[in-house]
Amino acid sequence: MDTPSQSLSRRDLIRHLTLLSAAGTFATTSPRAAEAPVPSGSIHAAQPQLRMGSEKIAILVYPEFTALDAMGPHYPLAGMMGATVNFVAKTLDIVPAEGASRGGFCVKPQWSFADCPSDLDLLLVPGGIKGTLAAIQDKATLEFLADRGSKAKRVGSVCTGSLVLGAAGLLKGRRATSHWQTLELLREVGATPVAERFVFDGDDRVTAAGVSAGLDLGFELVRRYRGDFYAKGVQLLGEYDPKPPFPGGGNPRTADPLTVAMLNEMHVPLVEMFHQALATAKARS
Repeated sequence: MDTPSQSLSRRDLIRHLTLLSAAGTFATTSPRAAEAPVPSGSIHAAQPQLRMGSEKIAILVYPEFTALDAMGPHYPLAGMMGATVNFVAKTLDIVPAEGASRGGFCVKPQWSFADCPSDLDLLLVPGGIKGTLAAIQDKATLEFLADRGSKAKRVGSVCTGSLVLGAAGLLKGRRATSHWQTLELLREVGATPVAERFVFDGDDRVTAAGVSAGLDLGFELVRRYRGDFYAKGVQLLGEYDPKPPFPGGGNPRTADPLTVAMLNEMHVPLVEMFHQALATAKARS
């Protein structure tokens, strides 16, 4: 049986070889490659673009967070060789994601609030529903985010995680996005809502829209940290080539109007709960 260190080393080796393959470093017998051979000399010139780094990244987790909000960006970010991508939580106890009580996903954090470094390159906050409502009103969580977020080089979120950032005072005067149903609530934390897949405000704040947008954000962050060439390799390694079963159906501007109306009607109470949670957090600050 492999030890954890052996497994990690082997995984990194496979990842490295795949990136080199994506760069054209190794010969391939695919017809496509034969039709468009890589020009002589270009392969070695491209290799230096597969540079190492030492980014220090923390992804916050709290009970009932949405798993894909965190794991979506985690995959491409963890594909950066040399980077440290750790989960951080209030304690080192196992943290259940949404649905964990029904056999869902749990995370074992590597850092607690107390021992999380203050010199982070990125602090990322996932969203959710029940758990996010609680996080918005949790004093320890907001104090942690306000402290580490003010010191991190970049702070980001996925989905309703932007409301948690906002409650911690980290989005005042900033352009930001969120899940489409909670987008306008960003005004309540002093942010300007922007209906885009992900939004950078300067280089130190970035927010992604609902759930799956975290994947797009993750690849964009790899591009910004390591360059286009490296990000292309990570994207190819992940075979990220989405073809949704209902094209246009994941955006409220292009989705079936009846579906949009149904979800809006269903979630009126939820939006009101977020409104109340933000008001409570503001009153306590």
